[in-house]
Amino acid sequence: MLNKYNAVRNMTMVALLLASAAAFAQTTATGVINATLINKNGISLVFDTDPGGVALGANGTSAASANYGNISAFGALSAGVTRPSVTAANYTVRTIFDVQVIEGGLVSPSYTLTANLAAVAPTGFTYKVDAVTLTTVAQTISTTGTYNADVAHNLDLVVSTAAPGGGGPAVGTPLTATINFTATAN
Repeated sequence: MLNKYNAVRNMTMVALLLASAAAFAQTTATGVINATLINKNGISLVFDTDPGGVALGANGTSAASANYGNISAFGALSAGVTRPSVTAANYTVRTIFDVQVIEGGLVSPSYTLTANLAAVAPTGFTYKVDAVTLTTVAQTISTTGTYNADVAHNLDLVVSTAAPGGGGPAVGTPLTATINFTATAN
């Protein structure tokens, strides 16, 4: 009889403990958010440093810069800058940079890349991308660009060896130029 009494007492204690735990439990609430969005297709263009070129300022963005350092027809050049040609009329300095066009939500096999100078080149200088001479009008660089991959391009600066005032560039003056690039899905 004592065992039965103990069993009833234990069961009563367990029931009271469970009831009190439920009474002290925290109150909860749930909810749902239904999010609506429209996925837009599109492309973006970024410039990346090429291992063979100068280190780009703002690498991995759509507004990078390339610093050639001091240039001349003869003598040492900065790392990542080469001199592919020297003639009596001019010399060329070159660096390599990568363009990556990232696409999403498109059915496009490739893109067309164009480039143009934002302003007329200073006297005695000609800018080229992959041997295409740049002007202030957009010039086609490539019509078969590969998406989602770094595509290497040469940026050439052709410098006249004529004297300043005789068609040649100013000497010892830092020069800058802005080149606009546009990628268009094919």
